[in-house]
Amino acid sequence: MSNDIVLIKTKDDLEISELEPGEVHRIYVQLTDNSLGVPWKVPLVVVKGVEEGPIFGITAALHGNELNGISTIFKLIEEIDPKKLKGSLILVPISNIPGYLMKSRYFSDSVDLNRIMPGKPDGITSNLYAHYFTSKIVKKFDYLLDLHTASHGRVNSLYIRADLDNEVTRTLAYLQNPQIIVKKFDVEGTLRGWANENGIPSITIEIGNPSAFQHSLIDETLEGILNTMRHYGMIEGEVKDMVTDAIICDNSYWIYSKKGGIVDVHPSLADKVQKGQRIAIVYDVFGQIREEILANKNGVVIGKNINPNCDAGTRVLHLGVNLIEPKPESIPGHDDFALGD
Repeated sequence: MSNDIVLIKTKDDLEISELEPGEVHRIYVQLTDNSLGVPWKVPLVVVKGVEEGPIFGITAALHGNELNGISTIFKLIEEIDPKKLKGSLILVPISNIPGYLMKSRYFSDSVDLNRIMPGKPDGITSNLYAHYFTSKIVKKFDYLLDLHTASHGRVNSLYIRADLDNEVTRTLAYLQNPQIIVKKFDVEGTLRGWANENGIPSITIEIGNPSAFQHSLIDETLEGILNTMRHYGMIEGEVKDMVTDAIICDNSYWIYSKKGGIVDVHPSLADKVQKGQRIAIVYDVFGQIREEILANKNGVVIGKNINPNCDAGTRVLHLGVNLIEPKPESIPGHDDFALGD
């Protein structure tokens, strides 16, 4: 470890053309002002290759307590030699600076940034931040991988949310290394939705649990990102078929409790459950059963609640349903894959 003082430059905007090729650049880009009258500064790591190629953006911690993406980005930086890279990586390890400092999902005004994208140039605090985040940073991407985790009190498998009817985003999803892929159309206000609408193909990667580093899931995620870079010719190597062992769902939804009390959710993540199977019990404070919650369809457990405190109407289990088989010609790395995108 060096004792040298490292100065990180702050820029008003991200201008990739001004950066030297074949190097790793660490900079801050300033967005809107905080209550000290100084700008919120977002850290970026730009790995600029020596040859032309796509600009891949990876964002993490858009929800400030969802941290597995940070470690994923750190490990990716160690893997990539900029002198052997085609194109560039723009890596945003912490997207929501106030939320990260508060260890919170939300921005400093209690707004969820991933519901208001792309923000507004004259809106409330979070809207301003979202506006400059998208216009100064994300707009520079050709592709976007947005890294998230479960919310507080819940746990997730390693799963992908993507529009599987869109050829490019489906290919992005199939290049990853998840346990589960869920077909999800874009939701207005999300970063993924805004990016796709603006010609930046994007998927969401959900990496396990909040407020922690889970290195097994982080390493699985990293393998998928490297596979993606191989597919787009950014680094050398053989593209692998990552989909064969994954479960793909045509839809998913949460199952809720009807009673309040103390809930115990039984299945493990990625377990397959059958219609009618008991998935949770809600007890009263004397240990007597108030409600047995059953799966209403066959499916797979994408995520679940782990907080025993249960109000009536609590999300209990995230169930993926209508499992589908991918077509071999749509799976990168498969012998039948048809190159075209």
